[in-house]
Amino acid sequence: MSGRVLVPLTFHNSGDERVAYTVTVTVVGGGRKSPFTVVEKAGDVWPDTTWPTQADITASGATTGTNDTRISLKVVQNDPFAGTN
Repeated sequence: MSGRVLVPLTFHNSGDERVAYTVTVTVVGGGRKSPFTVVEKAGDVWPDTTWPTQADITASGATTGTNDTRISLKVVQNDPFAGTN
């Protein structure tokens, strides 16, 4: 049985330079015994802007709303223009 989990994400660049973000979203629990991971990217977020998106996870046993479902995020931020002149 396939399930679907939608995880809303908002990238906000409060710095002075353009920034790239990579978010790894991991879901564990529900009817799924092993973790399921998706990666969402925002490649060029301008200063003082917001980029709303969502991670859409469709997998067998993926569910939310149960006590044993855990969602974790790992965020990596980097300068896509570092070292370029």
